Amino acid sequence: MLTPDQVVELAKRHGLSAIAITDHDTIDGYLSAIESADACGLKLIPGVEITTDFKGRECHILAYNIDPDHVEFREMLKGQRGIRRKRADQILGKLNKMGFDLDIAEVKAESGMGTISRNHIAAALYRKRFVSTKREAFDRFLNAKGPAYVQNVYPSVVSIIKLIRDAGGVSILAHPGKYYIYEDLKYFKDNGLDGFEYLHPSHTYEMQKKYQSYADNYGMLLTGGSDFHGSRPYEEQHVGTICVSVDRIDKIIELSESRKQNLIT
Repeated sequence: MLTPDQVVELAKRHGLSAIAITDHDTIDGYLSAIESADACGLKLIPGVEITTDFKGRECHILAYNIDPDHVEFREMLKGQRGIRRKRADQILGKLNKMGFDLDIAEVKAESGMGTISRNHIAAALYRKRFVSTKREAFDRFLNAKGPAYVQNVYPSVVSIIKLIRDAGGVSILAHPGKYYIYEDLKYFKDNGLDGFEYLHPSHTYEMQKKYQSYADNYGMLLTGGSDFHGSRPYEEQHVGTICVSVDRIDKIIELSESRKQNLIT
């Protein structure tokens, strides 16, 4: 809900020394914030959150310190946004048939610079008073069993992990929570995943220990973040509190830069 420059200002105000703006399927937020981050002395790491397919379900992978100019990576992100736009059109088609007067322009008004998602459709439904809350929009229409739901077809998690590496970046499993068993974690590790987002507002202490233990045992990276969207009043308390130390950031940069050097040589 904030502009990239406002996010930089917020991060600086809360005492952070480095951030990554990891919007879904776009690096435009990062590109827009470079100047303001430089001006206030905040380290800004290129980042993006990518939606992938893992055994038939959505899986979100964070890409850190990728080369923003990597052609194949940029084309993948463009394709991702196309997938989401097509899905939005299909969902709106279903809602229109159900009698709801809602169009893509009204959804874009909610998404702003961000990539269109079901959350923005829910927000548009709420703004027009078709539902009393955004949660109701999901419960009645947009959840996986809802009458307006449309299944997306995303690239495989393995292909995205490889592409992130090819772009000189580091791949992290986003907000894994309780959704993955140890067999899944082994699958990710064996296919090149670099680490886990073990600190997240939704994670319990037990979840944190689970992913920290696995990462420590297998020499993988650990990251964390606020998952701040600026859309709910209580979210700001997570900025500067749910975060990792600079040494974890240094490990990301070190691994990424070694990959970029190998690509050059």
